[in-house]
Amino acid sequence: MLPGLSRLAIVTFALCCSVETTGAAATSGASTAKIPFVVGLTAVRAVSEPLGDYETLQVITSIDASGYRTVRSGELPGTDGGEPVQLTIPRKVLAVDRANSRKLRPYFCDGDPETLPGTVPGFSTVMINDLRTTGKAAITYLDVGDFFGTCAIRSEYSGTLARVVDPSPSLSVLVNGRSTSLPVLHAKGTLTGRKGPAQFEYFVLDDPSNPIVLRWSGLGAASTILRIEYPEPKEAPSSIESALAKKEVAEVYGIYFSFNRADIRPESERVLKEIAAVLKAHPDWKLQVDGHTDGIGNDAANLDLSKRRSAAVKTALVGRYGIDGGRLSTGGYGESAPQASNDTPEGRARNRRVELRRL
Repeated sequence: MLPGLSRLAIVTFALCCSVETTGAAATSGASTAKIPFVVGLTAVRAVSEPLGDYETLQVITSIDASGYRTVRSGELPGTDGGEPVQLTIPRKVLAVDRANSRKLRPYFCDGDPETLPGTVPGFSTVMINDLRTTGKAAITYLDVGDFFGTCAIRSEYSGTLARVVDPSPSLSVLVNGRSTSLPVLHAKGTLTGRKGPAQFEYFVLDDPSNPIVLRWSGLGAASTILRIEYPEPKEAPSSIESALAKKEVAEVYGIYFSFNRADIRPESERVLKEIAAVLKAHPDWKLQVDGHTDGIGNDAANLDLSKRRSAAVKTALVGRYGIDGGRLSTGGYGESAPQASNDTPEGRARNRRVELRRL
C-alpha cells in the first residue's frame, strides 16, 4: 500500500473482549446484556488481511439527530517489516444511512472525506430486519483499495445474504470486562463483483437499534470483535470496586497501550478515571497493579513490558488524578499467567490485561 493511502477496517457499530462461538456463555459466570448505542461505546477488533494482522480501536464520540461520529485508530503493519503505521481516522455516519443503506464500506482511507453518504461501515437497521423477517438481505459490498495511486472503490460486490439457522445463535464476548452472551444473526452468501463471485459471512448482534458486526470474513480478509466497553450508569456498581471490596482480583481490560510499548492510549481515560474514583471512595485501600502480556515475543521482553505498563498505570493515576503514589505498588508477570490460549487473537486479547489487588 502506498504511503498516505493507508486504510483502517471500519466494520463497526451499525450505529471494538474475547469472542468465542458457543451455544452458551464462555464461562460459568457469564451474563447477558443489551449493548447500548451511546457516546463512549468502544470496540477493539482484530483484523486479518493480506497486508498482515493488526488491531483497531473504535470509539463513538458523538450522536445526534443527523447521525453519529466515530473515531477508529490502529497501528497497521509497516511495509517490508518496518515500523507500524499509526492512523486515526474519523467518520460521520448519517442517520438515514444507518437506518436504510444497503451499501457496506467497511474500509476507508485517511484521505477520505469524513462523511460518505449512502454507505454504512457495518450493518444497517433495514438489513438486520430483513434477515429477521425474511431470512435474506440484499447488500452491496464496496471493495476499497489502491487504484493507480489513489484510494478508490475497486469493485462493488452485490448479492443476497441468507440467514443461517444455528441451534444456539450466540457469541460470548468480553463486555466491560465481563464474559457476556450476546444474541447474534448468522448470515452468509455469494456476492458478485468485477472479478467474479466471492463468499461473505457475518455474525451480527441481533439488535436492530445497534447491529454490531461481531465477526465477518470475505475477499481474503476477516475480523473479530475482541472487547466491547461502554460507560455504565452512575448508579450501576463498578465491577472493579465490587471485586476489590471482596478482596478478589479485578481484571481490567479497558486500559489500552500502543503496540509493544507502555504508552497509554487516550481511549483508556474512562477506566483510569473509574479506578481513581474507587481509590478516592476508599482512602484506606492500597492496590497492587500488575501487568500481563500475550505470548507474542520472548519471555524476558514480555516480562519487562508488563512491568513498564503497570508502572505507566501508576504514573497516570498519580499524575492525572492526584492519587498518592504510596498507595500503589506495581509489578508484572509477562506471559506467565495466561487466561486463555495464545494461539488465537481472542485468546491473546484476553491475556493482555492489567490486574488490581487490594493489599
